Amino acid sequence: MTKVKKKEPTALETLKDLIYRNREFDIIELFSDMHPADIADLIDELEEEDRLHLFSLLDVDKASDVILELSDTSREQLIEDLSNEKLTDIIEEMESDDKADIIAELSDDQAKAVLEAIEPEESEEVQELLKYADDTAGGIMQSELVSVKKEATINDAFQAVAEAKDEIENIHNIFVVDDDNKLIGTVPLQRIITMKRFAPIVDVIDEDIPSVPYDMDQEEVARLFKKYDLVSIGVVDKLQHLLGRITIDDVVDAIQEESSEDIYRIAGLGQDDTIFHNTSDSVKKRLPWLFLNLLTAMTSVLVIGFFEDTIKMMVALVFFMPVVAGLGGNSGGQTLALIIRGMALGEITFENAKRALLRQITVGIANGVAVGVVIAIIAYFWKGIPILGLILGMAMIFSIFAGTMAGVLIPLALKKLDLDPALGSNILLTAFTDAFGFFSYLTLATIFLKIFV
Repeated sequence: MTKVKKKEPTALETLKDLIYRNREFDIIELFSDMHPADIADLIDELEEEDRLHLFSLLDVDKASDVILELSDTSREQLIEDLSNEKLTDIIEEMESDDKADIIAELSDDQAKAVLEAIEPEESEEVQELLKYADDTAGGIMQSELVSVKKEATINDAFQAVAEAKDEIENIHNIFVVDDDNKLIGTVPLQRIITMKRFAPIVDVIDEDIPSVPYDMDQEEVARLFKKYDLVSIGVVDKLQHLLGRITIDDVVDAIQEESSEDIYRIAGLGQDDTIFHNTSDSVKKRLPWLFLNLLTAMTSVLVIGFFEDTIKMMVALVFFMPVVAGLGGNSGGQTLALIIRGMALGEITFENAKRALLRQITVGIANGVAVGVVIAIIAYFWKGIPILGLILGMAMIFSIFAGTMAGVLIPLALKKLDLDPALGSNILLTAFTDAFGFFSYLTLATIFLKIFV
C-alpha cells in the first residue's frame, strides 16, 4: 500500500496556528530566520487585530526593516496604532531616506513628536530631505554616503569606508569632493580594491558615472541608471555641492511607484486607492472620472441619434455597431499603451514623434484592411446583404486607422500641454473611437443606402 506523504503546512498556516495557541516565543523564533520582506508578507495576510500584536514581537532593528516592506494599508494601520515612543525607536534605525518617507506619512502631531525625539543631527537631516518633492532625485536620495577630499589617496578612501561600514549599508561608490564639498567625481569601490594604496584618488575617478541635480524627475533618474548600468549615483545642487546619493533599491521603488501611478491614472484612480481603501474616499475619487466618462459617452449617443433615419432604413446596422466601436477602441488602446510606455522610458520624444506616428498609421491601415475584409465576409454570409458587408468592411478600416492614430496623438497632445499623458488618455481615446466609429459607419451607410437602395 502506497503511503501518502503528509503535506507540509505553509508559513502562513504555521503562523496562524501559533497565534491561535498564543505561542509568542515560537512566533519570535519563526521570525528570527526570516527575511523582513517575507515577514511583511505574512503580516499583510493577517486580520487587522493580529497585525499590531505580531509586529510588537519584533525587535526594533527588524521592525524598522519590516515596516518598510508592508503594504500601504498595513503600514497606515500600524503607524496609527503604535505609540510615538515605539515609532521613534523604529525610525531611528532607518536610513535617512526611509526616515523621511515614513515621517512624511505621519500626522502632523506624530511627525513633530518623532522629529523632536530623534537625535538633533538626524532630525535636521530628515527635515532637509523633506523639503524636496517626493518624485525627484532629492526626494528619493539618502544623505548617508562616503566622501573624501580630492587630495586623498586610495588608502584614505579605504579608511573612510572602514569607518562608515557600521553606519552605512551597501557602499558602492566613494565620492570625491573639493574643500567646498563640490562633487569632482565618483570612484567605484571595486576600482579602489585593485589600485595601489597610495595612488591619488583623483586618478581613478570613473568619468562614465554622472551626477544628477536634486530636482531631476525620478523617472529620468531611473533612465540614467538603466543607461549607464549604475548601482549608485550622487545628487548635487545647482552649484554642484554634494547633497546625497541614490542607490539602485531606491530606483526600483521609484519605478514601481511610477508604474503603479500610470496604471492608476489610466484607470481614473487615485494613487493611494486600494482594494481595502476607505469606501467613501474611493467613491469621491472615482466618481468624477465616471461622470467625465458619462459626458464623453453622450457624444456617441448624439452621433447615433443623428443617424436615426438611416438606422430605420436598415435595422441590421445596429447589430454591428459595437464591433466597429470596440475594434477601433482596442486598436487605439494597443497603440496608446506603446506610446505611453515609450514616453515614460524616454524612447519617444517630440523629435521622433512623426516617425512613430507614420509607423503606427501603417500598422493601423494594415490591421484595418485585414479585419475589415473578415467582418465584411461574416456580415455578408450572416445577413445575406452585400451592401452591409461593404459598409462594415470600409467602416472597420476607417475606425481602426483612426483609433491607432488617436492612440499616438492624444498622449503627445497632453504632453505638449504639460499634462500627464497617462491621466485621462484612456477616457479621451474611448470617447473619440466610439464617436468616430459610429460616425464613419453610419455616414457610409447613409451614402451607400441612398445610392443603392
